[in-house]
Amino acid sequence: MQLTIVAPAPIVLEHSQVFRHLFNDHRQFEHFQNYLTGLIVLDNKSLASIIRCLLNSSDKTNLSRFMGESPWKPKDVNMFRIQYLTEKTTSHRGKESFLITDDTLCEHVGGLFEYISRHYDQGKRID
Repeated sequence: MQLTIVAPAPIVLEHSQVFRHLFNDHRQFEHFQNYLTGLIVLDNKSLASIIRCLLNSSDKTNLSRFMGESPWKPKDVNMFRIQYLTEKTTSHRGKESFLITDDTLCEHVGGLFEYISRHYDQGKRID
């Protein structure tokens, strides 16, 4: 069963405002919040699935245009994300620590894409 995204998730609302300055207008920022919410709450984290689950989007191509054509800078968002995470976790880590992200447990699908590989969670039963 697919969930319907009616508003950004509370955790997205709590932390996303610090990213607002990286977007040109409020619509881009709303697409950013919706995308993050989809990544958090949906089982199928593909862009197509997130777009399908957005309730308040009158044009279903808005999010895909935001991801591909809008003048925001993903590298700037990522650099700011790392800086923000580093600041937020200062009291929980030692002086020398690392933030390691590992997507090997995220299921990769699609045989038509070059260099795609499949990784499965060893704790999940595959029939």
